[in-house]
Amino acid sequence: MRTISDNPLSIPTFSVDYIKDDSIAVEDKPIIERLVKNMVLVENGIYLANTYDVKSFKGAIIKKAKPSAIEIDSFYISKYPITQKEWILIMGYDPSEYTVQDENLPIFNVEYEDCLRFIAKLNRITGLKFDLPTPAQWDYAAHGGRTNNFHLEDKTYSEIENYAWVKMGTPFPVGLKEPNTIGLYDMFGNIGELCRRDSEKDIIKGGDIDSKRIYTGDVINGYSIYNYHDYWSEEHTSRNIGFRLVCNDVDIKSLM
Repeated sequence: MRTISDNPLSIPTFSVDYIKDDSIAVEDKPIIERLVKNMVLVENGIYLANTYDVKSFKGAIIKKAKPSAIEIDSFYISKYPITQKEWILIMGYDPSEYTVQDENLPIFNVEYEDCLRFIAKLNRITGLKFDLPTPAQWDYAAHGGRTNNFHLEDKTYSEIENYAWVKMGTPFPVGLKEPNTIGLYDMFGNIGELCRRDSEKDIIKGGDIDSKRIYTGDVINGYSIYNYHDYWSEEHTSRNIGFRLVCNDVDIKSLM
């Protein structure tokens, strides 16, 4: 694992020479630096994904899991979801419409196309190639990468609370719970996170832990993790939906 800052509130001091957009004020450039430095390397490996045969039998929906091996190349992923402060710096507005102002709250209430516009602007500013994670990249990173050693269903309820907010409906400031085994925060129990689409509809991972809903993710002592392929309409927005970034650009290594 390679990363820089363990504190989402800290702004490390290092060169900002690679930032290419002169419209970014000097005092704001460390925010971009922090975002780049908080990318975590996820090493290549095999991800065992579940796909589902869905059949109807006498009015009941039956899902049968079919494990399939997906080869994952190494990539970098954000240690935290993108925050309101980062979004406002890049986009110039706050879509969250939240009464509590906290620059370390994750951005939420965003649409898929808005995320792509954020990424396009960030790529222009940095000269790097950020993107949304694919669903396979997100799952692979959430469960510990090549070690595959982080599964909430293996933990007790009190242990789960160390890693995830076990509450419904409210985004929480990033980085306040424990990270998973490769140093990623808020993969579970905070906002749902948009992934790269494989169709015309959104794919959302992570998110709330709720005892009343059943999705195709991890299930723990009656609690379901929103590690879900939940398909929303193309123009879906939600108070509890945000995103994090991946970067496959080898040039990022020279900045870390």
